[in-house]
Amino acid sequence: MDATLTSPLTVAQAAEALGVSERTVWRYLKSGRLAGTTVGPAGSQRTLIDPDAVAALQGRRSTAPDADALRERLERTAAELARVQAERDQLARRVAGLQQALARPAPPGVVARAATGLAGAVARLRAVRAAA
Repeated sequence: MDATLTSPLTVAQAAEALGVSERTVWRYLKSGRLAGTTVGPAGSQRTLIDPDAVAALQGRRSTAPDADALRERLERTAAELARVQAERDQLARRVAGLQQALARPAPPGVVARAATGLAGAVARLRAVRAAA
């Protein structure tokens, strides 16, 4: 954040400076982690936040003992999620292709040859059992 900034920040500007969502800034305001002043008439009110308060909160957030480790873990988790989603998409495409292949009628004679082969295998199995 620019240290020369002296005008109050809007919620959107504070969110951008902190790298969080506007909703998170509203939670910070509600919980007291961040102080803001609501100005203007009803219907066109704005909440303004002191840039020094944003800078102080930014400093506290960046010096948290495990902040860097958590950010790194978040990045690794996001990368793993992207990899798993890509794998899922690839498998879904493969399943769709197999379903299309199964939906196609078998070429003539394939079923008859398969039945003949199966009948021969059953006959050989019965012969082996009878001999035993």
